[in-house]
Amino acid sequence: MIASRRRASPQARQEVTQALGSIRQQQRDARAHAEIWYQALRAWETSETDRVKVHYGPARASTMRVVGIGNYSTSGTGQGGSFWAGVEMVHLPNGLHRSNLVGGMCSADPLLSELHRGAGMGSLLHHSGRGWADPKARAMAYAEAVLELAVALGDEPARVHAQALAFARMARTISVESQD
Repeated sequence: MIASRRRASPQARQEVTQALGSIRQQQRDARAHAEIWYQALRAWETSETDRVKVHYGPARASTMRVVGIGNYSTSGTGQGGSFWAGVEMVHLPNGLHRSNLVGGMCSADPLLSELHRGAGMGSLLHHSGRGWADPKARAMAYAEAVLELAVALGDEPARVHAQALAFARMARTISVESQD
């Protein structure tokens, strides 16, 4: 029995080429989106929101009492009072988020904690702009961590990009392993 190989039709080859091109483009987009988030977290640009009035002291039946914001003392009077406090927000690609919330989320992940302290890689992307920076495994780990944070903070495109990176890691496609 002689085994024969059939050549794929030009149309089939075209479809495969387009599908591979699409996968590679998804991975490029995922790398770029992760880099944007990574650089935003490295920069950690903050601003203060409008000031809010905080009341403290004895709780009244019809109002809420805010506890743990700012420094105050209730010793002696028992009457309470109020003060104005600003909320610090960090600028991220999908908008402003409370810096203490994002900082806490970063502290829960070793790579993001390192990044939040000012350490980490300078960039996730190779200096040519194509592929991952060296060491590739570390760059990919940072990318997955920042995209996971982005998803947790409501960035819908990050969900798609995180899936593309997960697929690339499992499939071990050429654009993950080389400088495509």
